[in-house]
Amino acid sequence: MRTDVLLLQDMLDAINEVLENTPGDSEVYYGNKYLRSHLVRNIQIIGEAAARISDRTRESYPAVPWRLIIGMRHVIVHDYFEIDWQAVYDTSLNLKTAVEFVAAR
Repeated sequence: MRTDVLLLQDMLDAINEVLENTPGDSEVYYGNKYLRSHLVRNIQIIGEAAARISDRTRESYPAVPWRLIIGMRHVIVHDYFEIDWQAVYDTSLNLKTAVEFVAAR
C-alpha cells in the first residue's frame, strides 16, 4: 500500500508533467490529440492519488480542494467530451502550490 507521502509525490510528478509539457493556451488542445491524451492521463493520476490519500491527511488540509481534484478525474474519465481544457490547466497551476504545501509537512 502506498503511503500518503508517496501519493503526494505521485500527484506532484503528474502536476509537473502537465505544467512542463502542456502549453497554457487551451486552443492548442483542440487540434492536438497527443496533448489531450497527455493531459488526461496525468489528471487521472492526480485524481487517483488524491482519492487514496488518507482521510486523516485530507482532514488536516481542508484548504486543498480534494473533492474537486477527485471530481475532475471522474469528469475526464466519464464525461470526456465535456472537458473545459483551460479550466483543467488552470486548476493544475493552482493545485501545485497546495500539494507542495501538504507534501512539505
